[in-house]
Amino acid sequence: MRTRTIQWLIPALLMMLLVGCAQMATPAAQPAGQEQAAAQTETEQADTQGVESPPSIALVLIGPKDDNSWAEAAYNALQVQAEQGARTAYSESVADADVARVMREYAEEGFDIIIAHSFSYQDAVFEVAEEYPNVNFAWAGGINRTAPNVADYDQPFYEPSYLVGILAGYLSQTGSLGALYGFDIPVCHAMGEAMLAGAQTVNPDATLTVTAVGDWGDVSAAKEAALAQVDTAGVDFFLGCGEGPTLGSIEAAREAGAYATGYVGDMSELAPDVVLSSIVWNMTPIFQAISDETAAGTFNGPFYRFGVAEGALDVVINPNLADQVPAEATEALEAARQAIIAGELEVPFIPE
Repeated sequence: MRTRTIQWLIPALLMMLLVGCAQMATPAAQPAGQEQAAAQTETEQADTQGVESPPSIALVLIGPKDDNSWAEAAYNALQVQAEQGARTAYSESVADADVARVMREYAEEGFDIIIAHSFSYQDAVFEVAEEYPNVNFAWAGGINRTAPNVADYDQPFYEPSYLVGILAGYLSQTGSLGALYGFDIPVCHAMGEAMLAGAQTVNPDATLTVTAVGDWGDVSAAKEAALAQVDTAGVDFFLGCGEGPTLGSIEAAREAGAYATGYVGDMSELAPDVVLSSIVWNMTPIFQAISDETAAGTFNGPFYRFGVAEGALDVVINPNLADQVPAEATEALEAARQAIIAGELEVPFIPE
């Protein structure tokens, strides 16, 4: 009896030892949700490590970033780059005498791209670009002056100025148009000539009076010049090139009962009773092209040109004054806009 019991216990003990060893060798199973989450985390980490950030961009502005005009157009484009993941920085209201120092600081901080958004920054851009050949620069020349690491971007404001001229042809009572420029540079000169050309499609006898103020920001001097145009030439419709000249023309238009035009930004809120229309500038295509070429390593002294056809420039009418614009004027403006987009109308470029 005792022998039988031992014989029965031995196999049973062996079986228990085998089962125990098997359980110790088998890892504990993870819940399905935990396995999926772990795999997803590893994939996300791998994806993040494989994605390169866009090139970093620093922007130097000659005016405040919220000026409803020149500086704000560039600042808005910079914000688009930031939303796409680029490291960005900006300096506003930088005087010509300080711009070289500011650009050097950005270069030392490791920025890939430095955009100097003023014609007057020209000398400093090329000086600093020579010192930092591995940094790409861009400036608002509009004259196709470049270097291997310096881009120039055009400002074909003459295209929308032609459309403004069509409005002027219909709304000017005297047929005498006025243009005020910071300086008589090609970009500005072409704007005035294009406005006159557009106006003469409606009123062949339209004329243009031009004043170069000699400063981009002197509003009071521009206002005096505009009022002088009213007194001597009967001007009742203004176009400005430069923020100071434009703001001065708006103030003069308010006093003289004339119309004014907003400059590369919707300025209707500044003077809803006199700013009939505004030239608006979407600089996102320019900034994107600079970033893409830098990332691809193909940046080599490009000259960028984005106009009406590319959706970078347009004219918007002040809704507060829209009832003063005849239907035929709106139709003529739209027809000209579509002709430019289709390549059927080439606005004359007269730089001097």
